[in-house]
Amino acid sequence: MSSFPPLPAERAAHERLAIRALAALLLAGLLLRLALMAAWQPAFMGWPDAKSYLDVAHGELFSNTLRPAGYPAFLRVLDGLGGGISAIVLANHALGLATAAVLFGAVRRLGGSPWLGLLPAGIVALNGDGIFLEHSPLSEPLFIFLVAVGLYAAVRALDRAGPGWPALAGLALAGAATVRVVGLALLPVVGLWLAFASHGALRRRLLAAGLAAVAALAVLGTYYALEQRATGETGLSRRGIWHYYGRVAPFADCSEFLAPPGTAALCESTPPAQRPTTDAYIFNWWYSPAVRTFDYPFASSPVGAGQVGAFARAVIVHQPLDYLAAVGGDMLRYVAPESFRDISGGPSYADLVGKPILRHPEFGREGLTSIRRHYGYKSREFKADRSLMDALTGYESVTRVQGPLMALLALLAIAGPVVTRGRLRAAALLFSLSAWTLLVAPVASLQFASRTAVPAFGLLGVAAAIGGWGCLEAARRRRLSPGCGTAGS
Repeated sequence: MSSFPPLPAERAAHERLAIRALAALLLAGLLLRLALMAAWQPAFMGWPDAKSYLDVAHGELFSNTLRPAGYPAFLRVLDGLGGGISAIVLANHALGLATAAVLFGAVRRLGGSPWLGLLPAGIVALNGDGIFLEHSPLSEPLFIFLVAVGLYAAVRALDRAGPGWPALAGLALAGAATVRVVGLALLPVVGLWLAFASHGALRRRLLAAGLAAVAALAVLGTYYALEQRATGETGLSRRGIWHYYGRVAPFADCSEFLAPPGTAALCESTPPAQRPTTDAYIFNWWYSPAVRTFDYPFASSPVGAGQVGAFARAVIVHQPLDYLAAVGGDMLRYVAPESFRDISGGPSYADLVGKPILRHPEFGREGLTSIRRHYGYKSREFKADRSLMDALTGYESVTRVQGPLMALLALLAIAGPVVTRGRLRAAALLFSLSAWTLLVAPVASLQFASRTAVPAFGLLGVAAAIGGWGCLEAARRRRLSPGCGTAGS
C-alpha cells in the first residue's frame, strides 16, 4: 500500500463518499429521535433539573444559585418564537444532529482521511444516552453544540482567515460556560492552545488568543452585569462551592487540620465507610451537617456559602491523597460505571435510562405539573408507547460509551498528539485536552454522573479518530521503511 496521500481526484471521491456516509448517519440519528418522540410525549421530566430549568425560564432568570442562566434564557427564546415543550425537545434533537455535522466538519478541515470525522459524528448522532438526554429540557444538547462550534472555530483559526474564527471560538465557548459551568474550564485550554500549539508566527498566534479572550470576556461581562443588576451578586454558580463540599465531606477528617472559623459543626466522627455519598451532603438535612448549619444551598447566605467553601478547600489542601483517591476512583467509573459507587454515588448510564432517572415517577409528576402550568398541557396529551420505549431502551443499553469502547477511545485520544504531526497533531491536542477537561472537571468538583459524561464523548471521538489514524500511518511507515520511526518523528 502506498504511503503517499491520495491524488486530488481520489480525495474528492473519498470526500463525496464520506459525506454520503455522514448523511446516512444523520438520517439514522433522525429516525431514532423521531421514534423517541413518538414513544414518549412530550418529554422526559424525571431529572429534577428539567423542572427547574422550565421554572427559571418562566420566572426570575438568575434565581437558581447553583446553575447558570444560559439554558433558561435559551428556553425563553424558544418560547418567544411560539414554541412549547415539544418545540424544546425538537430543538434539542436538532442540536444533537447539528453537533454531529459540526464535528465531522472540524475533522474534514484537517487534511487527514475524509473518513475520520465519521467516528465522532456517529458517536453523537447514534449514542443512546445523548439521544435520551435530548428528549428532556436539559442543558446538555445546547452545551455540547456550543462547545463543538467553539472548537470548530478554533480549528478554522489554523488557517489565515482573519479575526472571525478566533472571535467565534471565544463567543461560543463563553456561551457554553453560561449554559454549564464546566465550560469555563475550556476557555484557558483553548486560549493557550491558540497561543502556543496552533501554527503560524508567534505574533499571529498571540493575536488569535487575544481575540478569543476579548470575545469571551464580552459574553461573560454581559452575563455578570445582568446578573449583578438582578441579584446583587455575580457568578456562573453563586453557590456552586457546595459541590466541592459534597465531593470532600464523605472523607473529611478534622483531625488532619484545624477547621476554618465557623465550620467546626461540619466536622464528623462517623467513620467514612458509614457516611453517605455526595448528594446527601448537599441536599439532605438529616445527613448533612452543612445543611443543618447553613441551610440548603439554594437558601444559604453568601457568608454561609463562603464558610462551606473554606471547609472544602481546607479538606483538599490537608487531605490531598484522600481527595485524589476519591477523584481517581470516580474516573474509573467512565470505564466501569456500575463500580465504585460507594465513592460518590453518582448515577450510571443504567440509572439514567434503565432504572430510570429520566422517567422517575416522583420527579416526573412534579415536572408534568410544571409543563401543565407553563404550557397548558392536558393529561390526555401525555402519551407513552411502552413497546417502542422498551426497544429504544434496549438500543441505549448497547450503545453506551463505557467498558472496552471507552478504554479504547481514551487510549487513542492520548496517543493522538504523539503519533501525528502538523495540523493533525495540533487538532489532536486540542480535542484530547478539551475532552479530558470535560471528563475530569465534573468528577474533581462533584462526582461522576452519566449525564455529565456525555458532553465529552464527541470530542473524545475526534481525538481518538486522529489517534487511530496516526497509529495506522506510523505502522504503515514502519512497514515500508523500517528505520523511519513514528509519524511524529
